Amino acid sequence: MSNKILSGLIALSLLGALSCNRPTEVRTVVELDVFSGRPNPRWELDGAASQRLRQLQGDLTSGGPALEPAGLGYRGFVYGDGRGQVRAYRGYVTTPRGVLADPSHSIEQFLLNELPAEYAAIRETILAEIR
Repeated sequence: MSNKILSGLIALSLLGALSCNRPTEVRTVVELDVFSGRPNPRWELDGAASQRLRQLQGDLTSGGPALEPAGLGYRGFVYGDGRGQVRAYRGYVTTPRGVLADPSHSIEQFLLNELPAEYAAIRETILAEIR
């Protein structure tokens, strides 16, 4: 084997090893808990939006007790990234570790802004619920 070919193979294997060691981008799955009798809207946030959501949640302070969602209608946003399920509902964010106060509804507003275009027809209804 020539030195050029051998050098090329070594370089390719190093690049492959480096790409395998990159941190996995954390993505968040979101569900708008709103419908009864049909599937709720579900979508996935990209890495940047997932990071922004974690930042917003990290800025919140302890609060509680959270309101329990009603049986019908808007019941909040439920999201998770594999580390536990979180519910944002009427100014409270319920995590596996406790309840956080979100008086400005920052999490609900953010997730509503991330609602995919295919669900645009319900955007105003949800906005009225979280104000």
